[in-house]
Amino acid sequence: MSQSLLQGKRFFCREWVFHKFQHCLQEKNNEKTFGTSNSSGNTGSSGKHIGGIGGILVVGGPGSGKTALCTELVWPTCPQLVQRGLHRQTLAFHFCKAQDADTLCVSNFIRSLVSQIRNSSLVQGYEEKLRDPAVHSLLQAGECERNQGEAFKRFVIFSYRHHSPL
Repeated sequence: MSQSLLQGKRFFCREWVFHKFQHCLQEKNNEKTFGTSNSSGNTGSSGKHIGGIGGILVVGGPGSGKTALCTELVWPTCPQLVQRGLHRQTLAFHFCKAQDADTLCVSNFIRSLVSQIRNSSLVQGYEEKLRDPAVHSLLQAGECERNQGEAFKRFVIFSYRHHSPL
């Protein structure tokens, strides 16, 4: 699991984005679709039906505030604000650092998310699915590198699509 250099630092001036996140998640959970948000706060639906799991993908250019926003979401510094509630709904996270090749490796990214999902109380039955030898073999280092797209779909998207967050 990757860390953020901004962890523990105060977050200022963009608290409104968390209200957009909360609204997007509520709407998406009702519609059962994934939403996207760019760092300027514009949200929209990708229209993909994912069977009860709502999510947000944060995208933006260098320096647009993605890391600061997600750091505050994962490790909130303001206990009274909406990000506390969103923090409890965070299934998994990953921070990329340009100077750290391990954080840029797709198979490490997938295995990190799988580990976090396995340890989360938001998805029931996930660990049992991972015990299947055919499923588990796809997570092995060489196989995961060769089939990154399949591993991501199977372990991060499809493995829990029939489960709803608690």
